[in-house]
Amino acid sequence: MTSYAIRQVRRHNHPDPNERIPPGVEEVISRGSCHIGKLNDTTVLKYASDFNDPGYLLSIKVEHRILQILGSHPRIVESKGLAEDGLILKYYPNGTLRNYIKTHPHETLERRLEWCKQLVDTLSFVHSKRVIHCDICLHNILLDENFDAVLADFQGLLISSGTGRTMLDGLTRECSKSYMPRENMYFASVITDLFAVGSAIYHLIAGHEVFPEFDSFDDEKVINARFINGEFPKNDYVASHIVERCWRGEYASADEISADIAAVQAASKAVEETLRLEGVEEDEDGEYEEEY
Repeated sequence: MTSYAIRQVRRHNHPDPNERIPPGVEEVISRGSCHIGKLNDTTVLKYASDFNDPGYLLSIKVEHRILQILGSHPRIVESKGLAEDGLILKYYPNGTLRNYIKTHPHETLERRLEWCKQLVDTLSFVHSKRVIHCDICLHNILLDENFDAVLADFQGLLISSGTGRTMLDGLTRECSKSYMPRENMYFASVITDLFAVGSAIYHLIAGHEVFPEFDSFDDEKVINARFINGEFPKNDYVASHIVERCWRGEYASADEISADIAAVQAASKAVEETLRLEGVEEDEDGEYEEEY
């Protein structure tokens, strides 16, 4: 067992009066256990929120090593290497998928399903490299210049192919709305990642987090109890069967989820084509109205 502890820090935008900003950072664009500071129009610096805490520094070094193992991939955040104060990453000016969904509530179902597909296909590649992400959520999905999904924040696990033991651990775990309830909070696997995928898909399709009436920190026990008892939101949204299978741990791989999403995409396109042929068009609110 590692001598460092897993930390969950509430993300915020307000600066700390005692906050230390590394040289070269023009603007802090995200704050959490690690902060993201914009260096210029092409790069950002990911650095520890507490420079005196070796656990945070270890997490950044683990992320650097995991990104090296994953290598270049169009759907994975691009690393520019370690610096004295942290990890230099490519800057994605279109921001996070979480913020985009919040400010674009009328985004099409077709586009939302495509982001779901991109997420699980990317995760399939990640898992093939024996990496467990450990914090799948829309905040950790960026948008590139084409508004395609880019998975970020790789402070998770690297698993040995021979023994199955943990070789690297960045000590990141999911927030309660993406966390698969388990006795050992340090434990993480493909299945715990896929549970979190269910919450990400729900967020994408529904337009808000699961259990929006609860706070991830203040209501953690209530949220965990709901997941344990199978008290899920009403399944009156597209792809709800996929989300609930993720939450029940019924998928063995991201590829299985990808196949089910592809089937939903095909069915959705078939419905749209039928409606088009019948002269029915979709309005801004996703409702259909007949042409006269």
